[in-house]
Amino acid sequence: MLEFSDAPYQFFEARPSPFLIRIARGVNRRFVLPGKNHRISELHVSGETELPREIFEGGDRLMFVSNHPSHSDPQLVTEVHRRLGVATSFMAAYDVFLRGKFNAWCMQRLGNFSIDREGSDRKAMSAAIDTIKADDYALTIFPEGNVYLTNDRVTPFLDGTAFIALKAQQAIKDARVKIVPLSLKFTHLSTPREPVTERLKQLGRDSGHAYDSTDPIPAVMGLGAHLITDYLNQHGYADRISVDPDSIFDSLTGFTAELVSDSESALGIESGENALIDRIKKVRSKIHQIRTDESSDVDREEIDRIADKAILALRIHGYITPYLTENPTVDRYIETVERVAEDFYSRIMPPTGPRRAIVQIGEPIDVQAVLENAGGKLRGAVGELTNATESAVQAGIDQSNAANDAPGGKLLEEV
Repeated sequence: MLEFSDAPYQFFEARPSPFLIRIARGVNRRFVLPGKNHRISELHVSGETELPREIFEGGDRLMFVSNHPSHSDPQLVTEVHRRLGVATSFMAAYDVFLRGKFNAWCMQRLGNFSIDREGSDRKAMSAAIDTIKADDYALTIFPEGNVYLTNDRVTPFLDGTAFIALKAQQAIKDARVKIVPLSLKFTHLSTPREPVTERLKQLGRDSGHAYDSTDPIPAVMGLGAHLITDYLNQHGYADRISVDPDSIFDSLTGFTAELVSDSESALGIESGENALIDRIKKVRSKIHQIRTDESSDVDREEIDRIADKAILALRIHGYITPYLTENPTVDRYIETVERVAEDFYSRIMPPTGPRRAIVQIGEPIDVQAVLENAGGKLRGAVGELTNATESAVQAGIDQSNAANDAPGGKLLEEV
């Protein structure tokens, strides 16, 4: 979900129990993955399936870095780790630990620790580095930082993952840190037209839009334009953009950039030449720091207004590229509908049909080699390592798509 979590931050350390981890992996495989919240009927794992365990057992340190295309990712990666025979610890958003004391207790016993995604969380960074150094568990991170529901395309990776790997490598003199890219791809094993159409019709009814299901892509675009118009009306931006389907992407891009610039100016942030998504993340981080600082005497109402702009910018950013229209597959169509519904209802939407999960395990990236290539300078190595991991994960997704023979990979017009 793309909402702010403004509960006072509390760090939750990992307290792994090998017995509970073993039990939980069995439950996850037999009941959770095929259950109604995930509907994963098949799992195909390919690529470097032997190397991770060899690295781990050989004394080198191991990190798994993965894209984050769906709400099923932690469960899927847990099963991949079971198949690989590697024990691992996850870095997870701290709001997940706040869903109840029992939930937090389970998360910690399964080897997970918390991170404040919106702030500079030194405790989480230190825990991550210590996990790598200790060599009892591998470390797993989703460097996109959020679920963006764009399964075929990664969102730019945050550089904290590379920083953790490099700092750990600097602290380890007798072993190398290896990053294993995991490329996750979900594809549908059927063309669930009826449940998807019903979801769109329900969206139309709830939003006051007459949904026409005769032609799916124009229908989704029309519904999306209606929802965006309504959302902007609610936030006082009714006349700021055009929602004509022919020009909507350019219009949304300009409007989002304007929102971000306004927020940066209000917070005293230099925009620089960074990508728009990076600027949005920086704004969110600054807002989060202010809102969780109880000693701060800033104007809370003004910060709330800026926060609304930042959330609006982040929500709209997911729609500023023609993700569906550039390659209108069944998977992208269903995924787009899921995202629209999630944004409208502000809750996770369950899958509409059975899915195949495809995991491509990439060639490990030698962190020491990247550090040496940067002349031993951390700053230069962070960017290089971030780009290398992001490119490797995207390459694995592209490879899975090229070989995908499931109905979800077909164009809508073909089915």
